[in-house]
Amino acid sequence: MSAKDFVDSLSTGDNLGAETAFKNVMTDRVASALETKRKEVANSFVKNHIPEVEENEEISSDWLAWKGWA
Repeated sequence: MSAKDFVDSLSTGDNLGAETAFKNVMTDRVASALETKRKEVANSFVKNHIPEVEENEEISSDWLAWKGWA
């Protein structure tokens, strides 16, 4: 169903049909927004990965500054 179905149902007085159409439209929009946000968050994990440092290993301040972490 679409927003057009919602409006059509309201104009014909079919309140139950309008409710169903509204719920379907909102479900689709929320699902789409969540999927978009999920992709953004997933991409940020890849771009902002901070490597783990071994106990004996040191990270130079130049490298941190280059990565924008200093």
